[in-house]
Amino acid sequence: MIGAVVVDGVLIAAVLSLASLGLSLSYAVFRFPNFAHADLLTIGAFAAWSGATLAGGNAAPVLSLVAGATAALVTCAGVILLADRLVLRALLARRQSASVIIAAFAIGLLLRNVLVLIFGPGEVALDRDIEIARPVMLLPGLSAGRLTATESGVILATALLLAGLHIFLRHSPTGRDLRAVAEDPDLAGLSGLVVPRIRVLAWGLCGAFCAAAGLAILMLGPAQPETGSEYMLPALAAVVVGGLGSIWGMLAGALLIGLVESVTVHVGLAEWREVTAFALVVLVLFLRPAGLFGRA
Repeated sequence: MIGAVVVDGVLIAAVLSLASLGLSLSYAVFRFPNFAHADLLTIGAFAAWSGATLAGGNAAPVLSLVAGATAALVTCAGVILLADRLVLRALLARRQSASVIIAAFAIGLLLRNVLVLIFGPGEVALDRDIEIARPVMLLPGLSAGRLTATESGVILATALLLAGLHIFLRHSPTGRDLRAVAEDPDLAGLSGLVVPRIRVLAWGLCGAFCAAAGLAILMLGPAQPETGSEYMLPALAAVVVGGLGSIWGMLAGALLIGLVESVTVHVGLAEWREVTAFALVVLVLFLRPAGLFGRA
């Protein structure tokens, strides 16, 4: 049972990590909780479904996956960059934190209602063959739970994205510029960096991670206009537990929440999974208010 709990917890953590990456990155750079993030996840899921369906769906699985990922990436990045250009940039420049938060709420509501107008209030799902869950082998003869090929792919893709983001932020000139702007935008500007251009890059990355999360959500189950909101609170909890603005802290928070939710489900208390997850948040913040990897 322990192995199954760990495997299920890692799967939950993988989806939460994808859902939290853009939220953590936007907070690190722009210093405000982007509450439009939930609906950007939904945009990613619906755009991925549209692209995959137009490409043939189950009749051409590889082509539909590529088309879905491309549609989600282009749509999410385009929407968040448009929102920044029309609304968020001016408010961030005036450093009106409350106004930015309210504007993000409004953008999220607008996006959700646009989705309902276009696709209706129902759910969408990929038309795929039924998959058989196969044992996850930790060691020869030692199984730790079961995963389908899709679930294994989501975990692997999450690991690759996290590793790629780490390498980009730590070992590339552009990544160092992005970290400099996140640390102190005024000093970064005085040092010769083009801060507006770096911020556009940051929003583009946020959109890319929303697209990845939306695609993962769609591959694991159906999506509806409220799907992103269902992931928003656990994702925000993962970011807070790990420490605001810390990518690896977010991953640790997602793993903790994923394991706690998995244990809760396996002991027969599935309806309490969110309660136990947020009890963990309260406990961590009581012991360490800045989060596991946050700075006071």
